[in-house]
Amino acid sequence: MTNPEILIVDDIPGNLNFVSDILYNEGFRIIVATNGQDAIDITREKHPDLILLDVAMPLMDGYEVCRILKEDDSTREIPIIFLTAKGENEDILKGFEAGAVDYISKPFNTSELVSRVNTHIELRRQSDELKHLNQILEEKVIERTVQLQTLNDNLTIANKNLSKAYKELSNLDKAKNEFIRHINHELRTPLQGIHGFVRILSEIVENPEEKEYIRSIDFLVKRLVKLSELSLLFTEVRTENYQLRQERVSLSDCINEALQNFEKQERDIQIKVGPVPEDLFILADKKLICACIGIVLDNAIKFSPDNGIVEIRASGDNSRIRLEVADNGPGYSEKAREHLFDLLSADNIDEEFYGFGIGLATAKIILDLMDASIEIQNKTKGGALTRLVFSTA
Repeated sequence: MTNPEILIVDDIPGNLNFVSDILYNEGFRIIVATNGQDAIDITREKHPDLILLDVAMPLMDGYEVCRILKEDDSTREIPIIFLTAKGENEDILKGFEAGAVDYISKPFNTSELVSRVNTHIELRRQSDELKHLNQILEEKVIERTVQLQTLNDNLTIANKNLSKAYKELSNLDKAKNEFIRHINHELRTPLQGIHGFVRILSEIVENPEEKEYIRSIDFLVKRLVKLSELSLLFTEVRTENYQLRQERVSLSDCINEALQNFEKQERDIQIKVGPVPEDLFILADKKLICACIGIVLDNAIKFSPDNGIVEIRASGDNSRIRLEVADNGPGYSEKAREHLFDLLSADNIDEEFYGFGIGLATAKIILDLMDASIEIQNKTKGGALTRLVFSTA
């Protein structure tokens, strides 16, 4: 396998030679450029595996180079690490906004430089491998789908072949589910490690501004962990052999359990819980219903403005119990409401919030399993209202 190729961009020859020698000795192939335009031309021609890009250069600075490369479909996926002086916090943020994946401060620490480069080379390799595997899966699904459509047209004379194709498609779906479980496991381990290091950093860093950066990183890692858990839950409930464990469950207990995950919020969102009668019991799988309530609550918080309010209330009668979660966000556009429960659809089309639609799709599947329902509507004075309706136990 060919060693990874790295483009180093710096207008100071001494810096180029220093970084080049370090990475060359680590086994990397090296390309260099001394200005922004050469860096762009070389990237479009060579497509290196990683770019180390100096921020402060004449004529065209590193930010402009980064923006141009990220706007080009042929170079967008190449990871860029900025080389910047210590203490330039605003420059670091500007670099991330331009599309960089990391930064390294000058003067260089050799071990840090090598570690950062190896990390992003490996992440790029894993990303490419995942895309390749996903492409293969998609091609297989398309191939099997076409086969099924053809076989269906000739059902009377090809019943055996049709059954075989269905079996192959089922095996493929199982393989895909196993693949998703494996990817989730592989993601959770490094994410938990990052979370642990962030906690250590938060304890030793004293600068308030740096603490804020660390808090933001911690929040993003937690979001990634939550996405991993949600995708795994979605995969589990879609399997044919999922064992539903329905029992008599206190709605109040489920609400309290879901709320424990939202004690500390990145934004100042106030969660108001109205009176929830202690005698409201539903027939449900407790693990799934707590997850479902958490999904709905997370969705309301996500679309709430800063200092917004999310309200939870419950009521019931002899046959039905209703749980309502209301927010004062933008509500859902007409187009978004047509696809709210579709997997991988935008959360709120035409608004500034976007997502993959896994949450509401998972909530709908969970409630369908338990013969419950979900309704979502916009409130008259702004915001959205989500209503879950269960059978009493």
